[in-house]
Amino acid sequence: MGLSDVIGDTPICRQIESLIASHRLPHAIVLEGSVISKGRSAAQYIAKASVCSSDIDCPCERCQNCRKADEDIHPDIYTVKITDKKQAIGVGEIRTMISDCFIKPNEASGKVYLIFDKMTTEAQNALLKILEEPPQNVRFIIVTESSSTLLQTVRSRSAIFKIEDSSEQEKDLEADMLAKEIAVAITNNVELPLLIATGKLVNNKVLMQRVLDRLSVILNMAIEERYVPSQNVPQYVTDIARSLRKRSIIKLQEVVAQAETMLAQNCNMNLLVTWLCASIRRSRHTN
Repeated sequence: MGLSDVIGDTPICRQIESLIASHRLPHAIVLEGSVISKGRSAAQYIAKASVCSSDIDCPCERCQNCRKADEDIHPDIYTVKITDKKQAIGVGEIRTMISDCFIKPNEASGKVYLIFDKMTTEAQNALLKILEEPPQNVRFIIVTESSSTLLQTVRSRSAIFKIEDSSEQEKDLEADMLAKEIAVAITNNVELPLLIATGKLVNNKVLMQRVLDRLSVILNMAIEERYVPSQNVPQYVTDIARSLRKRSIIKLQEVVAQAETMLAQNCNMNLLVTWLCASIRRSRHTN
């Protein structure tokens, strides 16, 4: 069973499958969507792919790691759970997870930690520390109805994928195309393409959120591309990685995260788009 059988054949599905195939999955992933069951199923699929023994076809569905993941008994896939009848995952559970992170995997080449329940602010702050400096071959997957429930600092250090119903495919495609248009404009010394691309967001808050989510993923991929070049990423990602300094890309990530916060606070769309365009222009030249 492929990921498309879980969440549908959507652009996000194909993007995740491409990252799996190229062994370039981010160390921190947020799966966002109103249908939580889809998010959890997608998280379990990614976790299985992460521990799969095959180097070519992940998940292969044949190796012992894949079989144990399917049976929910793999020792290197850990689900962080609420304890003591609390309403949310607390700092204690996160600290226990962090301690476990530094223990070598039992059977796979790495470990995966699944977070399906809401976290307290203190828990998220504790999680932030490990997201900033994660141990090698450790991956965190958070499933939530809305990424707005997460701290901005957690969002900015994670790749956010919005899991939509199949009826949302056309909207996803529009957001993908516009995010690509903005990504291409980032490396263009002419300002007009960026003005035109961001201007399309003025009257559509939902589209703005989708595009920002995708830009966050694109910039995370660009950071990865700087260190481990791959032939499996879009050309516009490679162009960002090659033409911008690392600090400039990180600054762009911060701009996108701040724009998401402003959007959640119902900032005037005209002002937000103007700010976004100007901030992108400034961030391209960060020293």
